[in-house]
Amino acid sequence: MIHLIQIEFQKLFRRGMTYIGFVAIMLIVLVIQTGMLVEGKKLLDFLIKSLSDVFLLNGNLINNYTVSYIVLNSLWIHIPILVAIVAGDMVSGEAGRGTFRLLLTRPVSRVKLLTAKYIAAQVYTAMLVLFLAFMSLVIGRLFFATGDLFVILDTINIFNQSDVLWRFLAAYGYGMISMWVVSGLAFLFSTQATNSLGPIVGSMSVLILFTIISNFSIGIFDVIKPFLFTTYLNGWQLFFADPVDWNQIYSAVAIMALHISVFYGAALLIFTRKDIQS
Repeated sequence: MIHLIQIEFQKLFRRGMTYIGFVAIMLIVLVIQTGMLVEGKKLLDFLIKSLSDVFLLNGNLINNYTVSYIVLNSLWIHIPILVAIVAGDMVSGEAGRGTFRLLLTRPVSRVKLLTAKYIAAQVYTAMLVLFLAFMSLVIGRLFFATGDLFVILDTINIFNQSDVLWRFLAAYGYGMISMWVVSGLAFLFSTQATNSLGPIVGSMSVLILFTIISNFSIGIFDVIKPFLFTTYLNGWQLFFADPVDWNQIYSAVAIMALHISVFYGAALLIFTRKDIQS
């Protein structure tokens, strides 16, 4: 099984589209960091202008933690697209290239073959999230000093810098799980397609539709919101609340884990019964 996963990784990193996510994250994070380095003070003054008459804010608010938090907010909507590009090609790409019949001539079961591809897709997804963390927290340290974190959610929270790093690490861990759901969805669509475009468009369409439902305050939608994975994708923000609502986090992680399991199980069922024509 390990050998199969290694083969899938070799195939994965031979394709140019695999590197699109890393390049996109690097460029976007660097642009945001450069912009905050040059114009961050003006932007922050504009955002907290209404608070300056009530609070006296001192210290270095434009720091690495503040910029990393901004990056998290601005990039989390783009990462699902980058994830879907690769996960949506894992199975459909083989069909499009006409290599499935050759793969299945080897003494390897369909279950093991699909599982190896699925693990490769999920590890790649984890690598994207870890790369985002590296670009934000490590490379960002070259531009900015550390300091307290100023967060405006339902309330205004100011966290001492000694109480910040674990929150970011937990947020990235939560985000990794949420992106595994998106990757699992794209992978599921990939088992039903013969080209990569369909799974990418299909998973993004579902993501957009479910996101709209999750954010609309309409009675009929309120019934199904708790069962949609999109309701929990931005749950990483819970780690920047004071106090942290651990029960809500545990519940969200459990629901997303259930989605991951269902998507994988459905993909396995479809693939093992699929008539391979190419």
